[in-house]
Amino acid sequence: MFNKSSLVYLPTLLCALIITPVQAAQRAFVASYGSDSNSCVILSPCRTFAQAMTVVDPNGEVVVLDSAGYGSVTLTQSVSLIAAPGIYAGIAVFPGTSGVTIAASVDVVLRGLAINSQNGNNGILMNGSSSLSIENCVISNFSGIGQHGIFVNSAASVRITDTLVRDNDTGIQLQGGAITDISNSKFLGNNTAILATSTTSPFTSVTISNSIVTAGGTGIEAISSGSGSSRISMIRSSVTNNLKGVASSATGGTAPVIFSDSMITGNVIGYFKGTGGTLTSLINNTITDNGSDTGPLGTTPLQ
Repeated sequence: MFNKSSLVYLPTLLCALIITPVQAAQRAFVASYGSDSNSCVILSPCRTFAQAMTVVDPNGEVVVLDSAGYGSVTLTQSVSLIAAPGIYAGIAVFPGTSGVTIAASVDVVLRGLAINSQNGNNGILMNGSSSLSIENCVISNFSGIGQHGIFVNSAASVRITDTLVRDNDTGIQLQGGAITDISNSKFLGNNTAILATSTTSPFTSVTISNSIVTAGGTGIEAISSGSGSSRISMIRSSVTNNLKGVASSATGGTAPVIFSDSMITGNVIGYFKGTGGTLTSLINNTITDNGSDTGPLGTTPLQ
């Protein structure tokens, strides 16, 4: 029987009915036991990132609840894809596709994802021009010719931290005016680990700090042509045991590579200055035990 005491709970019930859909839109959830016919709320999660993107609000979050593969996804709105430490949030990338495609000018955060190639084209492909943050991710096995772990082809702001990029043809290629900061990350066994290219303005710029580039073909390389400019700055990092450690060439424009407080050692070629290239060693670098070098290497003392 209805009584007056029930009125005490009526506002709470009405608030729950009104707020729940909004909360679901701010955060969508995916799980191994989920279904893409579900609403993507925490008690009824979706199965894939792609389905979660159909319900989450712009600037919302897609949260991984447990370990599983969650499928490739195209992002056309600002969003964060998040997996907590200890959870395996996998994306298998198959031929002709990319794992995460960012086609619009949006702000994206990728945290805790494991993106693995099954002969796919790219782990992460960014054609939009806003911002991308890659945090605590593993991107591996894009080893076919022309395949990339990360490919940024726009004037985007890119931040990569605490990330492992392993066994790719190109670990990361940045062009189209991308401004990039790479910190506390490892690049292992890539044919080319970090590549900055430019053909026209605006210039492409990469800063590398506290990172390791090892056991691959070319470690870091800046290339420019036409009126372009590509710039790489490296500090407190190591480039070791590659076929070619540090390289720069410019058939047009400029391609300066500048490094300080870093180690370049154990490479077949420590540094390579191609046509029009610029290599500058600032201070406190260790350049030793390389097979050969192609210079000259400019030096600038600390002012």
